[in-house]
Amino acid sequence: MAQENRDKAMALALDLAFQGIGSTSPNPSVGAVLVKGEEIIATGQTDPCGGNHAEINALKNCREDPRGADLYVSLEPCCHYGKTPPCTEAIIRAGIRRVCIPVLDPNSLVAGKGLTALREGGVEVEIMERWSQAAVDLLRPFRKYIVRRRPFVIHKTASTLDGRIASSTGDSRWISSEYARFAVHRLRCLVDAVLVGKTTFVRDNPSLNVRLDSFPDNVRGYYDELKGHFSGYENFFLSKLFSGDLLKGGDPLRVVAGLADKIDLTAPLFKDENYIIFATSREWEARYRCEDKETLDILLEKNRLHILTALSRQDQVWEMLALLRERGCLTILLEGGGRLAGSFLDAGEIDQYLYFINPRILGNGQAPLEGKGFEKIGDSLRLQDVSSVLLRDEIVFNGYRESYHIERV
Repeated sequence: MAQENRDKAMALALDLAFQGIGSTSPNPSVGAVLVKGEEIIATGQTDPCGGNHAEINALKNCREDPRGADLYVSLEPCCHYGKTPPCTEAIIRAGIRRVCIPVLDPNSLVAGKGLTALREGGVEVEIMERWSQAAVDLLRPFRKYIVRRRPFVIHKTASTLDGRIASSTGDSRWISSEYARFAVHRLRCLVDAVLVGKTTFVRDNPSLNVRLDSFPDNVRGYYDELKGHFSGYENFFLSKLFSGDLLKGGDPLRVVAGLADKIDLTAPLFKDENYIIFATSREWEARYRCEDKETLDILLEKNRLHILTALSRQDQVWEMLALLRERGCLTILLEGGGRLAGSFLDAGEIDQYLYFINPRILGNGQAPLEGKGFEKIGDSLRLQDVSSVLLRDEIVFNGYRESYHIERV
């Protein structure tokens, strides 16, 4: 098969993997492409957790004998029994000639063992290193989930050029343009939970859902033509986020950190059962003594209110992340406000910083991060794998707490 066509097959597998992000957690989203000769004969994507993996769906979708075909997969096939049987066994039984992947699975249950099983079953294997970093960009959340056993946290904020997310009176609508807000709604499709603090909840009365259809055609059309406006680290995830690619994910879990003085269960955030409120024990005791006990009892009965046992803000961050991981959350979008984000920074739990910077000047107001921070420049956090996107007259800045690059095999 010509190298150009092989690259196209792997690019398609990665595109399919991106499109499924947000619909497969806590499993990683994977894409698979079956090729026979020079022709693509089937594709597959990961089903929601508990369903088929991408390789199995590609084989099921194939309308001809796959024997002798090549399989391009965005991640090393699994070789262990979990909720589904090993993909390696199905690949060997199907008579696949060669399996091409860009990167090994970071899960220690696989991590090269999948390739070993395929080789022992008579299947050729190849790591297409040209596509390794693109695959890694999609795997960052799963790697943290597996290695550190905590969800991956993206801090998204919209700020003025002088670094303010709201005026001194709390006014923040709208600092960013509708072109930037469209990207945020695309991002919500790709995460498992959106997290805000109680101040944001009270002030903005947010819905925290996905409303892509509410944007005009000129905004969606702009994303179809956005290619070429990127600089810095070539981030595959970012290039797909700022594109017109279709997404499979739906509304994320809506999470509020903190118990507001008044809770109106008719608010947009409570439109269905896909939400949770975290409250400290001190907040709970104060509210339950003086507020509407019936409302709080309803939230408890529905398992929509969780009382944190941790006392320090740092420990509360870790407790929230542990509880969200138990709910199957792989990626969390931290949208506000500054004090909550500062707590996550101080706990070392913000993994990705995605900042939309608008050419406005406020001169005063609220900062995106209000925690202990760092006292010296030399001790401050310098982000890695930094990229920027020009979004009309706004600049989107993206960076990571740590770099993630693949090990050569």
